[in-house]
Amino acid sequence: MRVSHLQRHQTFVRDVEQRVYNMQRIEQELGTGKSIFTPSEDVPQAQQALLSRSELELVSQYQRNIENGQGFVSAADGKLTQIVDLINEIDALALSVDNDHVSPEDRTSAAQELNQKLELLMEYANAQFGDRHLFAGHGTLESAFAAARDSEGKIVGVAAVSPSISGEIYRTIDENEQVIINVTGDRLFQPTGQAGTTTDLFFVVAQLRDTIANDNTPPEGQEEMLSTNALRENLDSIRDRIIEQQTYLGSLGQRMTNKLNELKETEISWTERVESAEGVEMTDLVSRLAVEEGVYNALLAIQARTISKSLVDYLG
Repeated sequence: MRVSHLQRHQTFVRDVEQRVYNMQRIEQELGTGKSIFTPSEDVPQAQQALLSRSELELVSQYQRNIENGQGFVSAADGKLTQIVDLINEIDALALSVDNDHVSPEDRTSAAQELNQKLELLMEYANAQFGDRHLFAGHGTLESAFAAARDSEGKIVGVAAVSPSISGEIYRTIDENEQVIINVTGDRLFQPTGQAGTTTDLFFVVAQLRDTIANDNTPPEGQEEMLSTNALRENLDSIRDRIIEQQTYLGSLGQRMTNKLNELKETEISWTERVESAEGVEMTDLVSRLAVEEGVYNALLAIQARTISKSLVDYLG
């Protein structure tokens, strides 16, 4: 059976088109680093690629959560260090005037200094990380505390701005694993329902100021509770309470660092799976491209001997 010129022409065109398609596909895979462009091309491999990429995105979200939490924890830890240092300064100042050799004028001066330290304590308690208040519980857009003042502008009482001051902030750092990234203002400064008591840091510092300003003499009838020595003992207990919370932040920071390192290893593993499912072997592709180009050029050379030049030019 003779093969007609038309059949030979059609076969030639199909062969050339196939080689051109093959070369374009290989070049596309080389350019993108992917071997699958639609799920229908390889359903099992496409499903594996989608699963791997989904897991990789989850890992990336956990990493972002940790990094965000680390910033908040670090800022709170740094501010608590300043607060503990301030408490130590207040305690030292109160101790320095708690003896019979200090003049009323020196005590007045110390009281004025204590008043400035109380103002600084308020500033620290309302500290922010970006636009979020560090110690305001989960209501971070509001200040943690507000002060009541007398006619001279001195702080005479402090209260939490919102009940949310006791609220905890959570971050998901892995599947089924959450951490609390904040220490709340009620635990640190003023336990809920105990404003104006000797567990309230603001109250203790304000009373130290007033007792020392009154020549180290507590209000009548409150000599035992509001003496300088008693208030210093309260201050010491509150400092221990704050240090305990700071210790939690330190251990949390280390936990998040360890988890972040673990997730980096997991990220590498899932990235390799994605590349395995979606990716290509560059050396193999380059070799295949060379073969396709060789076949394509050979086809053109062979057909040039059997088809007129004008037809070859047309097809080219």
